Amino acid sequence: MSSLFLESHDSWKLGELRRRLYAWRQRRPIKRFFTAALLLVILPLRFVILSLLKIFSRGLEPRRIVVIHLAGLGDTLMLTPALAALRNHYPNAKIDLITLHEYVKDAFLNHPRLDNITTLPPYPGQWIVSKFVNRMGVKLLLAAIWCYPDLLLRQAFSRYDVGINFGLSDFDRNLGNALLYCLNVRTRVGSAGLSDNLLTHREMVDYARTRRTEAYLNFLKPLGTRSNECAYEFPIGNGDLEKVKFVLRQEKVDISKPLAVIHPGGKIHINSRRWPAEYYAQVCNFLSASGEFEIILTGDHDDMSVCDEIVRSPGSKVKSIAGRLTFSETAALLSSCQLCITNDTSTLHLAEAVQVPRVISIFGPTDPDLLATQNERHLVLRSNLPCAPCMGGIIDGKTERCWRDVKEECLLGISPEQVIGVLRQYYGKLLVRGACA
Repeated sequence: MSSLFLESHDSWKLGELRRRLYAWRQRRPIKRFFTAALLLVILPLRFVILSLLKIFSRGLEPRRIVVIHLAGLGDTLMLTPALAALRNHYPNAKIDLITLHEYVKDAFLNHPRLDNITTLPPYPGQWIVSKFVNRMGVKLLLAAIWCYPDLLLRQAFSRYDVGINFGLSDFDRNLGNALLYCLNVRTRVGSAGLSDNLLTHREMVDYARTRRTEAYLNFLKPLGTRSNECAYEFPIGNGDLEKVKFVLRQEKVDISKPLAVIHPGGKIHINSRRWPAEYYAQVCNFLSASGEFEIILTGDHDDMSVCDEIVRSPGSKVKSIAGRLTFSETAALLSSCQLCITNDTSTLHLAEAVQVPRVISIFGPTDPDLLATQNERHLVLRSNLPCAPCMGGIIDGKTERCWRDVKEECLLGISPEQVIGVLRQYYGKLLVRGACA
């Protein structure tokens, strides 16, 4: 008991230390000022040196590639087909990723298509967005130097031959293009639109009507890379498998039965993508009534409350391990399951990456035509409200709050009976006792 207390206390102290560090960075930008000043002195010298090196390296195969992708876990999984195509096109090049999120770095640290991952310093969301949206030219470049001098100074002489900014939102495009320009990347690729004058190659990417994996592959066309392979890639380590076995033993899960993984959480953005907990509870009760499935609820620490709500529901026989597995460990768990039911979250894309035999996804304000894979293993349940999907395939500053009197009515309109009906079709006799319950 005391060791658990000490562990939680140490974790709290670490979190408090990080919070104070981030607060110091915002209150006292002295370090940023001097770093930016030093960078402005170094940049002209660096530009001359790298320009001379470019003259002597023309015609040579790219040796270093930087990829800028600032979205979350699900989008990074959808990026993996493009990373695979890039690696196949330049097998001898080192590929670095610049991301906005530490949790993306943690999840993809051992990905075989990447050699190094760098995380941008964290800033408050609205503050940093205001520095890059609606800015162009010199003001945009100065914003990049002011906000990210440490990164630019560390990478000052990296000599990237190719840089690709996979940004789709205004913020991601502007920031990514400015970073590529400040890094003096020889070949700078991105989407046509805002700040594309900072690029050497532009591609028309219709992300509002193109499936996300295909949209990312389109970014590679200026490099002469063509690929129709849209399969996600995510490696599973032996350590992750062992951790999952340990957790399942702790929960006394009967591994001889088929395993159903239910993911009722997900990040709440402007509009929630969470199907109601009471609906999930009804589906779980149906599955557990047959006695044929072991049912596990998953999620991160933010999802623990909704998972606990389902566990506490009347007649519940499910087990929650929310907050106990990392992203890669969740991939290992999904690789052992036969069924996954999830909202539009990164878990949906992770289930596709490890090829779960049956996946049922529930979509409301976001667009499955852009974000969900289409194959015989995956069934999408979506709303037929005329206003859905209001958020389309991207969440940015233009996304508006649901205007309906009943918020997220698109999710409420998908009933537990619809999911149960699909389960009956999938598993038939196996769930006959559940159907009679």
